[in-house]
Amino acid sequence: MLSPVIFFVLLELILRAAGFGHTYPLFVDAKGMPGYLQASDQVIKRYFNDPKQAPNVSIDTIYFKKEKPAATFRVVVQGGSSAAGFPYGRWGGLAGMLNDRLEASFPDKDIEVITTAMSAVNSYTMLDLVDEIIAIQPDAVLIYAGHNEYIGVMGAGSALTSAQSHGAKLLFLKLKDLRIYQLMQRVMGLFSPAPPAAQGGAARSTLMAKAAANREIPYQSEIFDQGQQQFASNLQLILSKYQQANIPVMLGTLASNEGDQKPFVSDPTKESTTAWQQKWQVYEQAMADGQYPNALAAASQLAQQFDTANSWFAVGQALLASGENEAARNALLAAKDRDQLRFRAPEEMNTIIKNVAEQFSAPLVDVQQYFVMHSKDGIIGNSLMLEHLHPNKRGYFLLAESYFNTMKKTALLQDWSQAQPSAKAWREVPITEVDAILADYKIATLKADFPFTATPYKVSFPTPNDTVTQLALARQSGQQGWIANMQSLLGYYRQQQDHPQALIVARMLAQAFPSQHGPQFASGMLFLGLKEYPRAIKYLHKALALEPRNSEARKALIYALANTGASQQANAELEILQQQLGNDPVIKSLERTIQAAKQ
Repeated sequence: MLSPVIFFVLLELILRAAGFGHTYPLFVDAKGMPGYLQASDQVIKRYFNDPKQAPNVSIDTIYFKKEKPAATFRVVVQGGSSAAGFPYGRWGGLAGMLNDRLEASFPDKDIEVITTAMSAVNSYTMLDLVDEIIAIQPDAVLIYAGHNEYIGVMGAGSALTSAQSHGAKLLFLKLKDLRIYQLMQRVMGLFSPAPPAAQGGAARSTLMAKAAANREIPYQSEIFDQGQQQFASNLQLILSKYQQANIPVMLGTLASNEGDQKPFVSDPTKESTTAWQQKWQVYEQAMADGQYPNALAAASQLAQQFDTANSWFAVGQALLASGENEAARNALLAAKDRDQLRFRAPEEMNTIIKNVAEQFSAPLVDVQQYFVMHSKDGIIGNSLMLEHLHPNKRGYFLLAESYFNTMKKTALLQDWSQAQPSAKAWREVPITEVDAILADYKIATLKADFPFTATPYKVSFPTPNDTVTQLALARQSGQQGWIANMQSLLGYYRQQQDHPQALIVARMLAQAFPSQHGPQFASGMLFLGLKEYPRAIKYLHKALALEPRNSEARKALIYALANTGASQQANAELEILQQQLGNDPVIKSLERTIQAAKQ
């Protein structure tokens, strides 16, 4: 009876010994940084039978210590592209913005905000990563996800998956690392037809186009319901695992462009009828003439008779023009929910998030409501969104602030007396001018393809008429890597004596490379120049931990300590400096600084 078991165990061992197959861990050793980990850029490949078919997406690189120090407060972010910060990248997303805000609010604490968010993934990927996230001992997990449950990898209606049932997908997550299973996949692949191309063939170049691949999902259809069911089930499994590990989780509701994004796909079958066309012409003419009551009447008849995305969007526009903002928002949400190309999560997903948060007593971060509060007429639109669901610079700031405020409300960290004010945090948003130019180009490229246009077109990069745009072009074209590009930008801001912008760049470099002395020292000195002594002390301590004999860093640290009234610590550092420099005149000068600060 044991023979088959022994056979398969031996076969698995033989395949592994022979180097067959693959395993893609979430975290790997950071190259050239002993003692540090980073997220692997190969993780997405674990969800595809043929890794070559995997989309070109990865988790942003954040280095963190393999052995978590006892005093470190570690936060992990989970989600899709909106959580990851597309199109701005790591610092423009939830992890980067929140890390910046927490660091400024707790200069005496060691805080790490690590992202595992990635484009095109949904609750299946999040569930699959939970055990590996638990292994790095986070103090909290923040989840902002739900938009990709239909079109993302393993989504209910995605072209980027093979298994369809919820049970089959969960089984795949269990079996995917077994070499026997991978061998079976490869054999089956030899006899399987090639996956169908997205509509339009090679012209459909974006990930959105490839994922959608002719998948239209009507409201309250079977696939629509499957998306909700898988999201609810997976979210419950995720929170159950974290709860068992005693790791608090914060769940965020989902925001998307409600008012300014027209439905991508309404219902062509219903809207091609004569009855529809006649009423639609009445609506359009009434709107053009400013006869909003007549337009509302026509649109309402369309919605009642046909119940399509376009009809409800028309109702919303007519109500908005009439000044009935609350009713307009309800109609616009109904239009979004009936959009058959499901790149935006329907409102049912937010209901699930709220219910699961209540079920597990997890703090709810009402991101959607926070966006509504900061939107004109209480309707989320282009003022906070770049397109259908990715926030702009201000939107990402509000996304991070909503989690920041919830952390403060729940006292996840104890002393919030130095919490950074919103206005100051907004001035220090870690998105450079180069990042903003590149982000605009990415969004323009995105909108030049499906589903924003039926005829894809090429987008030209902005003419490099100034230094910042020249640096953006150098990075976009690959002439400069991120490090060299940021160093060039830092040099430019220093030359222009733009210290606030220089500090943003220096701080980003310091956060990117926590084991390098130079960026820590540069950030500390810039904070010192701006007389932000507590934050200067934080970075100068880091610099000295990496290079204890750096006398310039120690001089700066003593000066900063003296100006915060920490004379005892300043004198202790002065004794170390005196051992290094002897009777250098700077010793007397620093002694006078300490004495003057006491007075």
